[in-house]
Amino acid sequence: MHDHTEGKEALVRSTRNLNWLVLAGVLLTSACARQAVSTDLSIPGASAPSVGAAPNTVGAASGRAAVDAFLAAVKAQDLQGMSGLWGNSKGLARDQLKREELEKRLIIMQCLMQHDQVTFLEERARLQTSGRQEHLITLTKGKNSANTTITTIVGPGGRTLVEDVDVSKLRDFCR
Repeated sequence: MHDHTEGKEALVRSTRNLNWLVLAGVLLTSACARQAVSTDLSIPGASAPSVGAAPNTVGAASGRAAVDAFLAAVKAQDLQGMSGLWGNSKGLARDQLKREELEKRLIIMQCLMQHDQVTFLEERARLQTSGRQEHLITLTKGKNSANTTITTIVGPGGRTLVEDVDVSKLRDFCR
């Protein structure tokens, strides 16, 4: 009986390790591959975006508004809403990545950034190069709390997008 319990515990540990290896592999491969493939604005099976003034509205009016809306979409598990706020100076990531790659990255970010509460550590964003703004935040989920940064940038059409999230400190949130 003792050997059986020990075997189960070893299997659980192996499965956890495998899950982290798969997540690390996805993050590493997705960080290296970027291709512009589709201009389709929807993710199949996703609900209509919950953020923005209209379904076709992308980005936000300011960096803080982009961070607030992105985190609201994360909390609501709204991948469509997240995809309408995530991009770079060239435009939305959903217009620059293959659909499969986009969905993987959004799901990973959604998992790592799931939170009960967000606190901005500074009233104003820190200005970075090329018009980027760095927002320092604390995400809290249950008893876990972590400080991280979210970088925003103005995209085409003057709307602000979330360009980067430092997810390295949010590993404990995805369980």
